[in-house]
Amino acid sequence: MATLERIRNRAGVLVAVVIGLALFAFILGDFLNSGGSLFNRAQMEVAEIAGTSVSYELFQAKIDESENLQKLFSQQAALDEQSQIQIRERVWQDLVRSNLMQPEYKKLGLEIHENELFEMVQGKNIHPIIQQQFGDPQTGLVNKEYISMLLQNLDNDPRARTYWMYLEQEVIKDRLFTKYLNLVRKGLSVTSLQSKKALEDRTVKVDFDYAVASFNTISDSAVKITDSDLKDYYNAHLNDYKQVASRDVEYIVFPIKASDEDTKAAEEWIGKAKDEFIASAEPKQYVSLKSDTPFDSKYYKESELPAEYAGWAFSSKVGDVTGPIFDGASYKLVRLMDSKMLPDSVKARHILISPKGQAQQDYTKAKSTADSLLSVLKKGGSWSVLAGVYSDDPGSKENGGDLGWYPSGVMEQSFNDASFNNKINEISIVETRYGFHILQVTDRGKESKKAQLAVLERKVVPSSHTTQVIYSQAAEFAGLNKTHEMFTQAANTNNLTKRYANNLLQNDRTIAGIESPREMIRWAFRSKKGEVSTVFEFGDMFVVAVVSEIREEGIAPLKQVADDVRIKAIREKKAEILEFKSGNLDMVYRLPVEVFHDIMGDLEHAKDRKTEF
Repeated sequence: MATLERIRNRAGVLVAVVIGLALFAFILGDFLNSGGSLFNRAQMEVAEIAGTSVSYELFQAKIDESENLQKLFSQQAALDEQSQIQIRERVWQDLVRSNLMQPEYKKLGLEIHENELFEMVQGKNIHPIIQQQFGDPQTGLVNKEYISMLLQNLDNDPRARTYWMYLEQEVIKDRLFTKYLNLVRKGLSVTSLQSKKALEDRTVKVDFDYAVASFNTISDSAVKITDSDLKDYYNAHLNDYKQVASRDVEYIVFPIKASDEDTKAAEEWIGKAKDEFIASAEPKQYVSLKSDTPFDSKYYKESELPAEYAGWAFSSKVGDVTGPIFDGASYKLVRLMDSKMLPDSVKARHILISPKGQAQQDYTKAKSTADSLLSVLKKGGSWSVLAGVYSDDPGSKENGGDLGWYPSGVMEQSFNDASFNNKINEISIVETRYGFHILQVTDRGKESKKAQLAVLERKVVPSSHTTQVIYSQAAEFAGLNKTHEMFTQAANTNNLTKRYANNLLQNDRTIAGIESPREMIRWAFRSKKGEVSTVFEFGDMFVVAVVSEIREEGIAPLKQVADDVRIKAIREKKAEILEFKSGNLDMVYRLPVEVFHDIMGDLEHAKDRKTEF
C-alpha cells in the first residue's frame, strides 16, 4: 500500500509537471508565435523615418513600380544593375522626403487644387516637368493639343495612363515642396542692424603685424615625444578623430582568361564553318544563327571598316569571302553582301500612328489609319495639316513631321533602312516599336560607295573547363591562407598583385576595377579584422579578399591614429620651442639670417610687417 501510495503521489507530481510543461509550452509557443511576428516585423522593417515605420513590402513595391516605369520609358525588357541601384537610391530619397515633409504640409495646410494642377499641365503656367516631356526642343513650346489628346485616351491605353499618373505625382510633389520653401524664405528676414554689420564686414580694413617661423627650422629628432605626450594630445583633440564606420580590404584578382586550348578551339570552329558559310544561300540567317555577334545590315565606307578587311571589301565582288581573320579577341569570316552608292545623311519627314493599346485590334486600327493617310498624301494631301492632326510624335508634328537631317544608325533599323534606301519624295509605311510611320525622304546628302558585310564571328572565350581551373586556383589560395599574414606572404611567393580598397563605407557600391562588388563590401562589414574571404565572382574575374583594417563609428582609438597624433604632437612641441605662445614677434626677427630669408620667401610683404585685408 505504501508503495502504491508513493506511486500515486509521484503520479500526481508527474501529472502536475506534465500539465505545467504543457501550459508552459503553450504559453511559450504563443509567445514565440507572437514574438516571431514581432521579430518578423522588425526584420521586415527597412527603416524608421520621423517616427514612421517603412516596411520592406512598401519599399520593394515602390522599387518595382519605378523599375516598371523605367522599362516603359526606355522600352527595355530588363534593367542593368547600375539602373537598379539608381532606382533604389531615388526611391529611398523619395520615401525620406515624403515622410519628413507630408506632416509639415498637413500642419501648414499646403495642398494642390485641381485648378492649380490643370494650370501646371495644360494652362498658362506649364510645370518644368511637363515642359521637359512635351516641349519642342527647338522652340520650347509645349504641345497642349497632344496633352489633351493623351488625357482623353488614358482609359484606352494602360501604358499611357501609368506614364501620366507618374508625371502628375511628380508635378504635385515638386509643387508642394516649392510652396514650402517659399514660405521658409518669406519667414526669413534680415534686420537693419544685420545689414549694417554685413556692410561693415565687407568694407573694414585692418593692419596687423605678423611673423612666421617654419617648423622645419627644428628637426624632428630635437623634439622628444613620450607616450604620455601622445595620450595628452589625443585626449585634448578627440573631436578631431571622429570617424564613420569603414573598412580597408586587400584583395587578389584571378582573371578569367581564355587558355591556349580555348583559342585553338575557336580557330578550329571557324575553319570548319568556312565551307558552309561560303555555300550558304542565306548568309544573313546563317550569321544570325551561328555567329557570336548578330548580322549588321548597315552599309560602311572603306574608312569605317577594320584595316584587316577594309581594302578587300572594296576590291571584291558580291559573294566573296575572306578569312579566317584573327583580331586578338575573335576569329572572323567576312562575306561581301552588297556594294552601292549611299549618302551619309538624309532629310525626311514622317507621321507616326501609335497603337492606343496592346490588343491586336489596336495595331490593326493603327495600320488602317496609316494606310489611309498614305493614300491621301500620295494624292497631294498636306503634310502640315495631317501631321498636326494625326501624328503621335510631339517633337515633329508641329512642323509638318519634319525630322531634319540625320546620319545612318541613329534611327531604328527598319526606319533607317527605309530612310537610306528610298528615293527622294518616295512615300512608304515603316513599322517600328513606336507604331507605323508614313515616311518621306525629302533630300539626300552627298553619296559615296559603301559596302554591306556579313561577318561570322567566333569569340575566344574561356571554356567551362578553363573557368573551373581558375576557380580552383582561387579557392586553393583562399583555403590555404586563412590569416592576413599568410595572405600577404602567399601573394608575394606566387607573384600575385595585391590590390587595395581603403575606407570603404557600409553603403558603398563601387570598387575601382571590379564589376558590381556590393557582395564583397557587405562581407567586409560582417567580418573580423584579418579574416580571409571565400571566392567571389565579379564579371570576368574571381576575387579573394582579406579585411586589413576595421574602423568603427565614433572616436578612432589612439592606436589607429597614432601616426597622425605623433606628427601633430611634434608640431605642438616645436611651437613651444619657437615661443610663439609668448606673443613676442621680435623673437622671430632674431632668427638666423638664412631662416629669415626663408620666411621672407614665404611672405612677400613680411619685410614691412604689414598686410592689408
